[in-house]
Amino acid sequence: MEDSTAAEVRRRVLGSGDRFWHVAQFHGPAHAVALELRRLVQAGELERVRRGTYWRGRKSRFGRTAPAAIQALRRVVARSEAVGAAGWYATNLLGLSTQVSPVPVVSVTARPPEGLHGVRLIDRSARRGRRDARLNVTEVTILEALDGWDRYVELDRRAAMKRFIQLLGTPEVRIDRLVRASSTESPRVRERLRAVLSAGGWADEAGEVQAARSRSSREGALRVVEGVPG
Repeated sequence: MEDSTAAEVRRRVLGSGDRFWHVAQFHGPAHAVALELRRLVQAGELERVRRGTYWRGRKSRFGRTAPAAIQALRRVVARSEAVGAAGWYATNLLGLSTQVSPVPVVSVTARPPEGLHGVRLIDRSARRGRRDARLNVTEVTILEALDGWDRYVELDRRAAMKRFIQLLGTPEVRIDRLVRASSTESPRVRERLRAVLSAGGWADEAGEVQAARSRSSREGALRVVEGVPG
C-alpha cells in the first residue's frame, strides 16, 4: 500500500509545474505521502514552504522557478491578513517603474512566516487598518508605492501623479477602504494619499484622511509632488 502511495505521489508531482502540493491532496496513508514528499524535497524536485505545503516549480536552465511571491505568502497566512507588493516590486507591478526587483518584496499585516524562500517579507502588523478594511492586493500595493514614492518611482512627478490617479480609478480599487485603512499608515503615506485624492477630484475623501500633525512631516512627504497641480 505504501509503495503504491509513493508511486502515485511521485507520478503526480513530477508531472506538474508551478503549483503547490499539500499532503491532503493525495490518497493513501498520510505518513506515506509525507515521507515521499520529503524524499522529493531531498531530490530537489520540490521546495518545502511550510509543514504540509510544498512548491513544484518549472524546470529551466537556471533551475526551478520560485513560487509567485504574493501567491505563496497568501497560501501560508490567514485570509484576513492584507498582503501586497512593496519596494521596486510594487512600483514595477503598478507601472511606476521599469526596475525589476532581484528578490520580490511582499508586505503582510502579520508576523512574516518562516520557510518561504525566494522572497523578502516585510512585517506591517502595525498597519492593522489594512487588515480591518480588508484591502486587496492592489490596494495594499498602492499604499506601499505611496510610501516608497521618493525611492522606487521612476516617473517624473506629473506622470507619477497621473498614474496614481489612474490606479485609484480602476474597478479593483475601493477608495473608501483605502481611506479607512489610512488611519494606521505613516504620516508620509497619508499626506501622499491626500494629495493624490485631491488631484484626482476626490476632495471629500481626501478630507477624511488624517493630515500629518507636524509641518515638517507634511512638507517632507509632499516634496515628491511639488509643482504638480492639486
